[in-house]
Amino acid sequence: MSDEHHPSPVDLPGEPDTHGRPLVWTSVTIAVATLFLGLTNAISLNGWAVELAPTETSARIVTVTESWEETTEAIGLAAPRAWLHARWKQLQALRFEGQDPAAE
Repeated sequence: MSDEHHPSPVDLPGEPDTHGRPLVWTSVTIAVATLFLGLTNAISLNGWAVELAPTETSARIVTVTESWEETTEAIGLAAPRAWLHARWKQLQALRFEGQDPAAE
């Protein structure tokens, strides 16, 4: 059976577009996102590091992430995350009238 006899009610895409470089685009996007998060979210990196199994390597990772967290706070890179986290905590604390406070 050919498509001429059973046309699809959905517009099907044509041939794949091979003119672009999707792997390059994806790689660049992932690299930029990783760099951005590494620069602005050091507290999460440190949170991950302190949960690692205690080894000599993980101790070094914790030291590096603590230092990086202090550096990002000192130069202001942690400010956007801190602001967003504070707003989230305010919204999280909101309650309906008569509702008990949120558990900490």
